[in-house]
Amino acid sequence: MKSALIFLNGYYDTRHLDFYRQEIVTAVEDRLPLICADGGICIFEELNRGVDTPLVPDILIGDMDSVAGQGYKSLPQAKQIVQEWIGQTDKDYTDGQLAVDYALEEYGCRHIIIYGGLPRPEGYETDQFLGNLKLMRFGHYRVSTDEHYSAEMRDPKQTIHYVLSTVRLTRKNSELQRVSLIAEVPNVIVAKSENLRWDLTSLHIHPDLTNALRNEFVEGAEWAALQLVEGSAPVYVIHNW
Repeated sequence: MKSALIFLNGYYDTRHLDFYRQEIVTAVEDRLPLICADGGICIFEELNRGVDTPLVPDILIGDMDSVAGQGYKSLPQAKQIVQEWIGQTDKDYTDGQLAVDYALEEYGCRHIIIYGGLPRPEGYETDQFLGNLKLMRFGHYRVSTDEHYSAEMRDPKQTIHYVLSTVRLTRKNSELQRVSLIAEVPNVIVAKSENLRWDLTSLHIHPDLTNALRNEFVEGAEWAALQLVEGSAPVYVIHNW
């Protein structure tokens, strides 16, 4: 599946700029589209300070209110700026939804990778974070149910996967690897799990219970995997390290 990288106007852990730089450089090498939702372009501005060859996103999309609020005297550099609402009336879609929709419709992508989805620690942006989680589900809603689709939200120390059938998680370092599953609807059932300290095989993950939080990789395991039963509803799988 073709992937698209989407940069939201959220929290970027600037202690780990090398993480974002490597993600972008790898995407450019693989010719994957880079799409900034309004103020999400701030991470490119941060990465381009003092460099001779700037990193430039393919698309800057949205109503640009966040860009204006950050004091830019002119629109930041992007290969294409899209300020239309793509057939939607004003604010029927958020900037993040526009970015996901653009990746799906204009680039034909079916793997969405989101950055800047976490809330700013000082901003109490819980609503934004929950909405950003929904962006992964929104992409699934926007494509035909018979098409393959996957989404994830990447940060330097964590990835959140929106899983429809299977996921394989790779160990990131020698430290503890935590794995949590969160359901939004009742019909989430694990067919099998591998290399997790607490086996989840046949577990029904109920949205009102927290019995699938804070699992761990088996000590020494380089990967862990989960498979949902056929017909299961999707589940969020959070891997942090």
